[in-house]
Amino acid sequence: MYIPKSRILTDQYTNDKKLMVKSTKEFYTGFYYKTFEGKYYTGKTPNNPPNDELIKVENTETTYNNTLPQNEIAFTDAPTIFNSLETPGYDEGIVVDYANLQDINLDQSTRKFLPYQSYPQPTVDDYNLGSFIRYFCVKINQPIYLELDKKVYEALFNQNNSYLWEPYKPFSIQWTLTGNKDSVEETNNNIVLLEEKRNKRIGFAKFLKFNFLKFYK
Repeated sequence: MYIPKSRILTDQYTNDKKLMVKSTKEFYTGFYYKTFEGKYYTGKTPNNPPNDELIKVENTETTYNNTLPQNEIAFTDAPTIFNSLETPGYDEGIVVDYANLQDINLDQSTRKFLPYQSYPQPTVDDYNLGSFIRYFCVKINQPIYLELDKKVYEALFNQNNSYLWEPYKPFSIQWTLTGNKDSVEETNNNIVLLEEKRNKRIGFAKFLKFNFLKFYK
């Protein structure tokens, strides 16, 4: 199909895992072009095949400071001025400023740690075993996921009062690392779908960027 050059952004390059091949869900590194419809395809131009369609990968990283306890006032499900902020947690400074303006007493006893995004790496022993456990949580009232380390997972699971555990449901999955590539991908895919059903929350596969071969060797 012919597309006028004026309606294509050509000779673009990506190597930062912002695009993946739509058909395979694999991250794409290389040249691509963008059409006037907002679609992405592999190749410098339509005349540089194969022109596989690409899709953008959403960023799931958190930006708040996970080393400091934050106040529960920022995480109420009641309507607040912060409803437009699409973050797992709100900056402590914003909460303090708001509290001062509204003459709200921020009792230190209400400050708790938030679960935060973790990026696990399987060990040599994990690969020898062929699998390892990945830890997650999902917000009870929203399909918002975080991957956790074991310490934070156990704190939420055990309802540790040092953490704001109430809005989250922790869960873990056995993630396959080795074996036949197609079987590993299918096994991990099925586990993710099963957890979506158990938690009655969509979006887990999307959170994992549909990468069911992550850590595979």
